[in-house]
Amino acid sequence: MEEEKEFVNTTRPVPKWLPITGVVLMLLGIFVAPMITNSFSEQQLNKNPLLSGIQFLLIFIAIILFYASFIWFLAYRLNGRVSDRTYRIIEYALIAGIVLGIVGMFQPWFFPAFRYGFYLLLASTIGYIAWSHVSPAPAVDDLSALYQSVE
Repeated sequence: MEEEKEFVNTTRPVPKWLPITGVVLMLLGIFVAPMITNSFSEQQLNKNPLLSGIQFLLIFIAIILFYASFIWFLAYRLNGRVSDRTYRIIEYALIAGIVLGIVGMFQPWFFPAFRYGFYLLLASTIGYIAWSHVSPAPAVDDLSALYQSVE
């Protein structure tokens, strides 16, 4: 009797509290600024930088939580489902984007390339960070370690 083998993805689904916390912090960051400016004088805001920066901190932390949720979701959906060849092509494309972005930012001849180089470097770096959390499908030699029997 031949046993059927199934890939075991050990990544758990994204916990619901992670994006919900991001939404709550984003809403707090949006609505807290008018409350702070109405509650404190200009002199108090100048003396306490935390009061002035609370809106930025709340929104920044919310953005980080959304990005972490995206990475977790991407890993959950794609781990073990992307062929090694496709994984490497995307990885090398992102690395090429990083290199081209750096070249665009540091070349002295064409100023608009600086802006496009920055955007390319930013997008490629964010994409590379997310893509590095995805595991390609196992090679044929590694199947015994990553597959378990289904009864």
